[in-house]
Amino acid sequence: MTPELFAFVSVVFFFASIFALVTSNATKLVRTKVSQALAPQPHDVNVEEDDVKLRIAVFFGTQTGTSERFAREVEAELNQRYGTAVCVRTADLENVTPDLADESFCAKEEPLAIFLQSTYGDGEPTDTSTEFVHQLRDLAGSGKMSKHLQKLTFSVFGLGNSSYEHFNAAAKLLDKSLEQLGATRLVDIYLGDDDGSLEDDFQSWKECLWAEIEGRYCISAANSCGNDLTSYVVISASMDDAEAVHQNLEASLTQNPAEGRTSSTAPYSAQVCRAFELHSNASDRSCVHVDFNICGTGICYQHGDHLGVFAENSLPVVQRGASCLNYQLDYVFTLTIPSGAPASLSTPFPTPCTLKAALTKYADLLSPPRKTALAALASVSSNPAQKARLYHLASAAGKQEYNAYIVDPGRSLLEVLEAFPSAVPPLGLFFGFVSARLAPRFYSISCSPLDNPGIVSASVAVVREERPTGRLHEGVASSFLARYLPEKGERNLPAVINSHRVPLFVHPSNFKLPRNASTPVVMIGPGTGFAPFRGFLQERAALRRCGKLLGPAYLFFGCRSEHHDFIYREEMEDALANETISELHVAFSREFSNRKVYVQDKLMEFSSKLNSVMKDDQGCAGSIYICGNAKGMARDVNRALHSILIREGGYAGYEAEGIIAHLSEAGRYQKDVW
Repeated sequence: MTPELFAFVSVVFFFASIFALVTSNATKLVRTKVSQALAPQPHDVNVEEDDVKLRIAVFFGTQTGTSERFAREVEAELNQRYGTAVCVRTADLENVTPDLADESFCAKEEPLAIFLQSTYGDGEPTDTSTEFVHQLRDLAGSGKMSKHLQKLTFSVFGLGNSSYEHFNAAAKLLDKSLEQLGATRLVDIYLGDDDGSLEDDFQSWKECLWAEIEGRYCISAANSCGNDLTSYVVISASMDDAEAVHQNLEASLTQNPAEGRTSSTAPYSAQVCRAFELHSNASDRSCVHVDFNICGTGICYQHGDHLGVFAENSLPVVQRGASCLNYQLDYVFTLTIPSGAPASLSTPFPTPCTLKAALTKYADLLSPPRKTALAALASVSSNPAQKARLYHLASAAGKQEYNAYIVDPGRSLLEVLEAFPSAVPPLGLFFGFVSARLAPRFYSISCSPLDNPGIVSASVAVVREERPTGRLHEGVASSFLARYLPEKGERNLPAVINSHRVPLFVHPSNFKLPRNASTPVVMIGPGTGFAPFRGFLQERAALRRCGKLLGPAYLFFGCRSEHHDFIYREEMEDALANETISELHVAFSREFSNRKVYVQDKLMEFSSKLNSVMKDDQGCAGSIYICGNAKGMARDVNRALHSILIREGGYAGYEAEGIIAHLSEAGRYQKDVW
């Protein structure tokens, strides 16, 4: 080797080493999409061009990782089922532009496109797919056609929840736009329902997909299509190595985010500067207010935005998980992806780390396991009866039993591990295939930056309920945040709390007050549904102090009892006294033994004013905002508004429905529901 060549190789090696170090230090709590996009896939190697009969693009729009996981399972199963007859590429819609002149998107390179589209909120596209879905909608609305898209065949699988009014709206919009632009459906849109069994919906759609691919493209399923249980490679490591990774991770999470932008893949670990109980001492439930310090970070938010929080499993849960895996909590290990691993095997979380850290931060132990997880557990079970039971629950024939044993009672992965003690997965299989990744939880931000830009707040109902299995179910995130509470009744925490940090990020929302401060507004939010309206009130108070003329504002709040859970009562009454709001109407559902009063009942009592707000005449046209439970309260409120239009406005039922739809399209009827 010549000196010049040696020098060149040395420089390349040096910068490669630096790049690897920087990448390691910048690793976030959840994997980055860029690393996945660059990771080598099975079809990238040794694929003979002459063998490829069909090129397929699998696109996903994800919020918490479910549609991405499904997409990579589709890719892995396509490769496993059809081998070299197909060449599959998987991509995040965040990295795709719907350019009608781009032949790489419009069918020249990949004539079949498969879309897995999740929703966020009430049917909205996810963060990463919003731009793509809306651009495609606009292209379809423009009337333009593409000769390239007319050659594209597609299939859309939606991931949504039928509890929401706009069930799978993002997937429906994507499917409709592709059709309008000239593309052809391979399989009719399939709407997966997380309120039922999303797992079964996904399996049913795949069976239809395989049948249509084999029929249309004359491709045979030459290989077995069973689950590929390839797992991570586990290597023992030292505590020093684990500490180094931990320190690098903490350093990256506590650095001020670039340009003040945070996301699920780039959160900021904020200090908890205050927490207090919102319920009275007489209440048998709990609701916690938490303030996070973002002063000097550059992080910006607006009233009505959402806060994503990365929570941790409690120590008792972690200890039970370690016991099921037959490892000590201080065991230190590294996870790596083996060569030739399927695309469904995602990039592992940062290691080396201890088992305690892995189970605390990354393993979703308290959610129901998917069927693929049960199949993986069955594969390692040493007890014939338990093995057979797990395989049956994971099979198509076991759908009814799976729903009865897992879905309906909400049986957690941890409970399943304890119920089948012979199924002890190796750590590589457990983290790679059995346990889902612990996803962020979202909360409506309960403050306005006009009040204090250095603080972002969340109002969190602490989930504690007994499940049919006999287990006391505690919400992962709400219980995690409740750990910062002082003794009940105290309003402030000591300064020592500033040492506690929580990874979080801001998720923008369209749930905003009208641009014109004089526009009438109606705010309907029982319980923690008041959270965004606390920000609304702070926003309006700040505008009033600046000399803005405020229009009338009507606040409808509901809780069980005036003396137990009337959260933020003083702030609401102060807002009424200083004319930040015009009227305050409170419904107590447990205050009287002979009747229950809900917010929809209060709406009916003031139907004349609400009718004026919904109508466009007399200069009273305003906006209506709802925040709270989608399945119960939001639907009941929607029915009450229909009734008001019929009774006060004299409209027929279909006319009232049309008015509500018009208000929604015009942004005058907004919902922040869960």
